[in-house]
Amino acid sequence: MGAEYRRQLEHLIADASLPTNCVISYKSVFGAVGAYANGHIFMSSGKFGVALKLAEDTCAALIAAGAGKPLKYFEKGHIKRNYVVLSGCVLKDKARAQALLRQSAAFVKGI
Repeated sequence: MGAEYRRQLEHLIADASLPTNCVISYKSVFGAVGAYANGHIFMSSGKFGVALKLAEDTCAALIAAGAGKPLKYFEKGHIKRNYVVLSGCVLKDKARAQALLRQSAAFVKGI
């Protein structure tokens, strides 16, 4: 498991103040690291950047606004539905990144 990818996820998750009933775990995912909320993947980090699992319309809006791009684990791989790779400006906007992370955890588990 990529230690730097996991550290990045842990840092973002610690800042997001997820609900106490949200149990976080980590697993290797296609050369990246996935973060799971109560057993459901909601976030990943890899050479592509940081991606969140969100509702399709939310992903589309972020991509249309230039705040993200579709997730592909491999250059020639298929686009992962309901995922968006966040742009650097979104990740630097701590409040926005935290809100999106909480939205992602809620999307996968109804938290």
